[in-house]
Amino acid sequence: MIRWDSVSTGGSDTSASASYQLRDTVGNTGIGNGSSSSYLLRAGYRQGVFDEVITFDVASQNNSSGRAATGLVGTTITTSTSGLAVEDLITLVQDEGSGQVAAIGRIISVGVGTVTVDELKDGGVAPVIDGTNDFVYELNNSSIALGTLTDATLATSIVGFEVSADADNGYVVQVFEDMDLSDGGDVINDVLDGAVTIGSEEYGGRSSDTTLAASTFDTVDTAFTTSFQDVADFSSNAFDRKDFVTVKAAISSGTADGNYGHVLSFIVSGNF
Repeated sequence: MIRWDSVSTGGSDTSASASYQLRDTVGNTGIGNGSSSSYLLRAGYRQGVFDEVITFDVASQNNSSGRAATGLVGTTITTSTSGLAVEDLITLVQDEGSGQVAAIGRIISVGVGTVTVDELKDGGVAPVIDGTNDFVYELNNSSIALGTLTDATLATSIVGFEVSADADNGYVVQVFEDMDLSDGGDVINDVLDGAVTIGSEEYGGRSSDTTLAASTFDTVDTAFTTSFQDVADFSSNAFDRKDFVTVKAAISSGTADGNYGHVLSFIVSGNF
C-alpha cells in the first residue's frame, strides 16, 4: 500500500491497481477529493490525513442466487450470468456438501455465459470444476441459511470477508457466538472431533486461512464459542484481502425437530 505520493500539476489523476491505494497531492492550493474502489485522491496542500485505518466487508452465501458452474479457466468461470454484475462478491463451490472445495472472488467482468473474478481465494486447495455438483453463489446476505437438515446430508454455507488495513502489523479477524445453535432447550452439539460428519449431530466451521497461530480453524472443523477466536490474520498492510469461513452442520436420527439458530459475529482488529 502506497501511503502518500505527490503528483505535480498535469500528472495523471487516475492511477489505480488491484494491489495498491494512492492518496495523492494534486496541484497547489485548490481543495478537492476524488475516489474509486481502488484509490482515494485528496487535492490541496498536505491533505494526507488517514481518515480510515481498516475497512471490513463481510457477507454470507445467498442460496437463492445459486447456479451451476460448468467450467473454470484461470479466474474465468462458465456459469449463468443472470443477476450477476461487476463488483459482486461470489463463491465458487466444487462438489457441494461433505468434502466441498470453495474459493471466493470479486467479479471484474461479465461475458456471454462467463464471469471473470479478480482472484479465486481458496483454503489451500483450488476448486476443479467439471459441472457435476459445482455451483456459484453470490455473497450478499447478512444471515446464514443452512436449510432443512437431514441425517443423510451435510449442510454448508460460506461467510466471506474482505479487509483493507493501513496498519504496519496487519490485522486479525475473529468470530464469536451469542449461544449454541439451538431451538429453546434443544441444542445441536458443537463439533469435538475435528470433522463435521454426515449422520452425527455436529456444528462448526473451517477457515480458508491455513496459517492461523491462535486457533484451530485453519486445520480442522472447529466449534464456535462465546469467546473470540481467530479465523484470519495478516501481518502487514493489506488491500482488499479476502478470506472466508465455511459453516457446517449435520444431524443424527435422534436430533429433535425445530428451527435452530444463533448469532455469529465477525470483527476485525488492527495489530498495533
